[in-house]
Amino acid sequence: MSPLPQELFDAIIDQVRDKETLKACALVATSFLSPSRRNLFREIQLFGVVIGDREPSATLAEFPHLVSYIRDLTIYVWDLVSENILAMAVILRSVQSIESLVIYGGAECWSSLGDEASSALLDCLSRPSLRRLELLYVGSVPAAVISAATAIPVVSFNYVHVDMREEISEQLHASAPAPRLRHLILDAGSEVRSICDFLLHPRNPPYTQQIERLEVRINQPNASHFERIMAACAATLKYLAVNPEDIIQLPLLPSVLEVEIKVWVGYDRRLPAFFSQNISQIASSLPLAETITLVVFVDLVRLGPEIEWADEAPLPIFGPSFMDRTQLLHLRRVHCILRRQSTFGDISALFYSFVPAMESTMPGLRGTGILRCTLDNPPYLAP
Repeated sequence: MSPLPQELFDAIIDQVRDKETLKACALVATSFLSPSRRNLFREIQLFGVVIGDREPSATLAEFPHLVSYIRDLTIYVWDLVSENILAMAVILRSVQSIESLVIYGGAECWSSLGDEASSALLDCLSRPSLRRLELLYVGSVPAAVISAATAIPVVSFNYVHVDMREEISEQLHASAPAPRLRHLILDAGSEVRSICDFLLHPRNPPYTQQIERLEVRINQPNASHFERIMAACAATLKYLAVNPEDIIQLPLLPSVLEVEIKVWVGYDRRLPAFFSQNISQIASSLPLAETITLVVFVDLVRLGPEIEWADEAPLPIFGPSFMDRTQLLHLRRVHCILRRQSTFGDISALFYSFVPAMESTMPGLRGTGILRCTLDNPPYLAP
């Protein structure tokens, strides 16, 4: 018997991130085996191609006791071969404590899964432990899957198309789970219309009426669909993140306390032309907003020396007369974050010109303690 408690071994091994080190730890002693496996198999990615001698799905299907360790599962559906589809179905039916599920697909990927895998995936969505679901580039998704997804607290739909060829049935309505959706993430794309049409279908349960956090990337062709979603959850929405590609139109959102707006800055280091109008729209549509977070993405891939930030006219809402405002009466913080768009380069030097640029754009915030600028510049690891 070891003189040290098992909890100490568990705590130490939980800090290990390297897979090879975890494999070595699993061979040290019986007391190391379970915590090593727990961390080795916590996050699993399943592909349709063989990696090395065996594909992970084949190993997990053969040794089902390892599936119990899975908490975060990512499945790349587009290139699954038939035997791996069956193995995936076995895994999906076995993960009882899954917390996060990500599915990458293709244009007609759902039909390629077959009845067994589709049924297993639908069963997996009903796990009480599942807290987050991400569907990315998944076409022809049955309406029953979207209905099941609304029972998950955090859901992200990125270029997801709902198969609406069959009319919403009474059976689907009767079998719909109680909505638990609190955080919805919607990306742009022509497919967003099918998501909105399903979520807001008059014969469906009120899927959107408990949403507290909403993240949307708005483009002009689909702006009206995003407006419908925002209006539908206006009564409960507390946090809104918008990634606009043009001027936005927001409905009245009387409960939103925090808003985040993302912008991309080009090589001229100038905010988009529509940015000022969007800030004005936020000021008029979010009367109780307490925090505005501005995330500014920059790309350093350019030839020649870095240029200074361009001089910009002050934003009207944050001009010198800000303290005499009639809008944003509850505003307590404007947080400007400089973030690197690509994985290359260092933007630390650029931050020193970013701060005075933001102060110049919002002169009414100087000396108020409201404006805060920070740098988000993760270290670049050379290949």
